[in-house]
This record gives sequence, C-alpha cells and structure tokens, in this order.
Amino acid sequence: MSKREPFILTSQLHDRSFLQRVEQAGFEPVHAPLIGTNYRVLRPVNLEKIESCDWLVFTSQTAVHAYFSQVSKPPTQKIAVVGSKTEKALNSYGYRASFMPSTFSADVFVEEWNASPHVNETVAFLKGNLAKPTIEAGLHSDVTAVCIYDTVTLHEHVETITNLIQNHPQLTLVFASPSAVEAYVAAGGTVQPNVIYCAIGHITKRAMTDHGFPVHVMPSVYTLDALLEQRIHLEE
Repeated sequence: MSKREPFILTSQLHDRSFLQRVEQAGFEPVHAPLIGTNYRVLRPVNLEKIESCDWLVFTSQTAVHAYFSQVSKPPTQKIAVVGSKTEKALNSYGYRASFMPSTFSADVFVEEWNASPHVNETVAFLKGNLAKPTIEAGLHSDVTAVCIYDTVTLHEHVETITNLIQNHPQLTLVFASPSAVEAYVAAGGTVQPNVIYCAIGHITKRAMTDHGFPVHVMPSVYTLDALLEQRIHLEE
C-alpha cells in the first residue's frame, strides 16, 4: 500500500474526524461528495401528519438533521432508525432509538419490523427524494411518507476523482449509497483497473455490480470505520 494513496469518500461526511483516521492509517484523505442535499421546509400540513403517527422512522443521518433542525418541541412518538450513523445523529439531538434492525439495511428493517408487535402501529417515514420504496412498500404498518430533503448531483467532484485516478498508480474509492453510484455513472464515471472499489452496505454493492464495478471491500458492519479497517488489511 502506498503511504499516500488517495482514499476518496464520495458521500456526505457529518463526522469530519474520520478524515483524520484515514490519514493516520497512511492514506491521503479526499472528500469528494457526489451528492449534496437541500432540506425541504416542513409545512404545517406535513407536521400534522407526522405528529399523528406512533413512530418516526429515519434511514439516514441526513433525514435526522433535516427534521430536527426544523422542529423545536421534543417528539412524542417513538423513533426507529437504520444504521449506527443515523443513530448517532439522533443521539446528538438528545433522543434515543426505540427500534433498530440487527443489520443496517432497509430490507432487514422491514423484515424485523413486520415480525414485531409494532407492526400494528402507525409510521411516519422521513425520507429523501431518491429513497427506495423499500420502507413504504414493505412495511405492513400504515405508513405516512414525507420527503424532507432533496438529493442533488455534484458533477464537479467527478472531475476531481477522474484526475486523481489518472495521476496515481492506485487509489481507494468509497461509495456509501446507491445514489452516489448512480451519480458517478451518470456523470461519466467508469471502471478503472487501478482503483480499489469499496461499498458500504449490500444495496450499495448491488448498485455497483449492476453497473459493472467490482467490489473489493465491503465490511459486514456497515460503517466507514469498519470499511477503513478492512481496507488496511486488504493487501496483507
């Protein structure tokens, strides 16, 4: 492993300290997010729908921030989350999750939720505009879905990634969401032989393989820290 091999993160990064851990591992951290987000203003009619439900469901930390940055009073509902980063974002507002799936993915969430007593309770699903229909279509509960942020492609960072690929014998490229993969491909990103491709989550992996990308690293625990650890030991 080159001591200054670029380690490129293509997702938004709420915990900037991760870049320091990448550097401490001997890589050159590069943050080149392929997607950005714009929060939607929560209208009173949507707030009423949300507040009438028994549960709030978040599958991303962006959704947590988009919601709680606009809501001043504490929620009366129970809260369910998918993913440790989503849970950490929730905790930063002083709240705790009452339900989490055993694996950090929406499809496992659906399976375990439907097998729980909560299936008879109502759900407000706070999501982004590109969210897959997994939650809405899969839950046997009465689901009210409210889109609270929009995802936009940051095309300029694809050029940054392309230049790094052309100027380094090897680099690591990390995708943490299917939408980042789609944004990369839509902006002209292609498979390159000198890239170590990494995925967070099996749904992201599926998006990568659907577009012909190999997946060299995918940790069983769907976190960036677990991915970094596995990447460090890849060539041992």
